[in-house]
Amino acid sequence: MDHEFRKTRSMLLLLTMSLGLLPGCVDSASNPQMMETSLSTEEVQPLTLWMFNTDIYLKPAAEEVAKEMKVKLNYEFSNPERYKTKIKMAVAANELPDVFTQYSGKSEWELILNAKVAAPLNDVITRNGLEIKFTNQSLIRQEDGNIYSVPYRPEQSQVVLYNKKLMAKLGLQPPANWEELLNMVKTAGNSGIIPIALGGRDRWPGDLIYNTLVLRESQEAYSRAAKGEISFTDKPFVDAADKVIQLVKANAFQEGFLNQTDLEARDLFYTGKALMLINGSWVFPNAVSSLGDDLGYTVFPQTGAIKGPITSNTGERSTNPYGIFVNAQSKQLQKAKEFAVRYSLKINDELVKLGLSSYAQTPQKPQVGINGAYAQYLKDFKNFTYIQPYWYGTIPATMGEAYRDLNQKLYTGTLSSSQYVQMMEHIMRKP
Repeated sequence: MDHEFRKTRSMLLLLTMSLGLLPGCVDSASNPQMMETSLSTEEVQPLTLWMFNTDIYLKPAAEEVAKEMKVKLNYEFSNPERYKTKIKMAVAANELPDVFTQYSGKSEWELILNAKVAAPLNDVITRNGLEIKFTNQSLIRQEDGNIYSVPYRPEQSQVVLYNKKLMAKLGLQPPANWEELLNMVKTAGNSGIIPIALGGRDRWPGDLIYNTLVLRESQEAYSRAAKGEISFTDKPFVDAADKVIQLVKANAFQEGFLNQTDLEARDLFYTGKALMLINGSWVFPNAVSSLGDDLGYTVFPQTGAIKGPITSNTGERSTNPYGIFVNAQSKQLQKAKEFAVRYSLKINDELVKLGLSSYAQTPQKPQVGINGAYAQYLKDFKNFTYIQPYWYGTIPATMGEAYRDLNQKLYTGTLSSSQYVQMMEHIMRKP
């Protein structure tokens, strides 16, 4: 009887295995419905997303998309400057996550596109009819016709933010010119208030200030120098360097600013310890959340030779914007691509609900009143007739790193303006 039982059990097991193998005889690639069902029920590893931005809505939006798609998500945040090294190492070692973000600029995009590590997203965007949802130029087609990223930030530019309460306490108005800026620095310092919070350790915040100081000297200086029509040792570059040196000597920045990150500098401003923050418009969400109606905004003052109304700014109206990419080698490629596109649109929804500018059409409406400082910025940004691109984003990565190292050295006060521009000319002319 035991023998008969074992024989029956073996036959049942064989029959079960045979039935289980039958679906494998069908080509799932020829049956999309079957493939989609398989993807939705198969046990897979969590999707991994790498992010370097600190905006308050980014992680909740990612988690909401993951919940909608019924997938597990590993959300990994890295300090913005450390992220640059991390992404380069991951590209070189072919160890990218399923979904990752990247900075704007030619050199940052070339790192991804030249290595051919990003998957085209055309199929997901086209299949779902989403291309028309994205506003003009927010989806970038490369020369091969493919779209390799979706946006997660609208166009950006430099902003000067200030604490209204502190400014009123000092009896000042936001500076409109160089003399008023120096007076503000002196008055705030004498009152024990940090005049300008700056994360010098990360290099780029000081770089942006210098870029705009040059812009205020001559709107065409950088573009002409980049083309070789003039030299980086010419007057606009020297005068702007002199102004950085004056700011450092006037103690415009917090003590130890060269050893502090941009995030640490922002916290000084958000917590009311610093009067002013010169940064990018991407800081508005956290600045509004921290200061509310006490947040003030003004354009970068007329610090140089150009006089009259301010019609230009440093910023990003770029063919290489901040983007979300998908690893071409992801083991969950289709799911990762769908997540990336959904995530981009979810972030856009959150921007609109927060009363911020967007990059795609959405039925969402602002859920809060638009902050007065941000509303003024949007008005100014619309009226800027010229946006000077961030220099770093227009040059090769190796040149950009050398330039930013040099720019950081300018803020140490150990270089004269003439030494600085001569060294910059040498860096910018390297083949």
